[in-house]
Amino acid sequence: MDCDTGCARCGASEETINHTLFQCHPARQIWALSQIPTALGNFPTESIFANLDHLFWRIPSDYDSSAFPWIIWYIWKAMNEKIFENIDKNLLEVLRLAEKEAQLWQAAQLELQEENHGSVVSTTRSRVREVSLDSNYSGYRCFVDGSWKGSDKFSGTGWFCTSSNGEPPTMGAANLRRSLSSLHTEVEALLWAMKCMIGADNQEVAFYTDCSDLVKMVSSPTEWPAFSVYLEEFHNDKEEFSSFSLSLISRSANVKADNLARKVRTEPSHITYVNNIPQEWLF
Repeated sequence: MDCDTGCARCGASEETINHTLFQCHPARQIWALSQIPTALGNFPTESIFANLDHLFWRIPSDYDSSAFPWIIWYIWKAMNEKIFENIDKNLLEVLRLAEKEAQLWQAAQLELQEENHGSVVSTTRSRVREVSLDSNYSGYRCFVDGSWKGSDKFSGTGWFCTSSNGEPPTMGAANLRRSLSSLHTEVEALLWAMKCMIGADNQEVAFYTDCSDLVKMVSSPTEWPAFSVYLEEFHNDKEEFSSFSLSLISRSANVKADNLARKVRTEPSHITYVNNIPQEWLF
């Protein structure tokens, strides 16, 4: 049986998945109307791998690219409606629907987070106790913090690490595309600090945070399903340490990490800083 492999929408000789999602004329117009930056020769291209790489990793943080999975899905749905029902969808309407669905999904994750948090609080009535910092310790201490503001384009993450053997303290500060919430940023700060400690081969590390929800989350991961991807990454990284702990401390005891996170959040461009030499602009 002969099959027609051509595109019924634009007449191209071969209708591949990449053609449908990125190169067919209606798809190109939808991407051009979206907030995703397009550039001749860079996106969209004839390679589906290059196109997906662009969407996942190459979009500047100035642009809101969070809706792209829904844009892909609704381009595919519009193609099916044209082929099987002969319905021509308004391209701007397709884009707006995709963006709306993305916003609803993100809002649902926050609601789920709040519901689960409320359930935990109401059933257990437990509080995470702050620990006091003993001057005598072994290995390393790593203080972590995140900084988030809904009106800023970046979230800020910071950590400050001291050593029991008298080495100069090391520190890190990085800004990321703004997360969904302040708690998301706290998790991202911890994960980045853990990776930095692993990279430095610091295997005996006590981490400290002033975010009680973060401590609850890693203690009872099943009660925080909205953060399951983060928690899976946390579990995998935790296995790299010979000794690991995460404890709650007061904000006054976490000033250095807090300053790093707050300062880097307000920087106008992407910054990742890791060093044992303090920089004036960070404090």
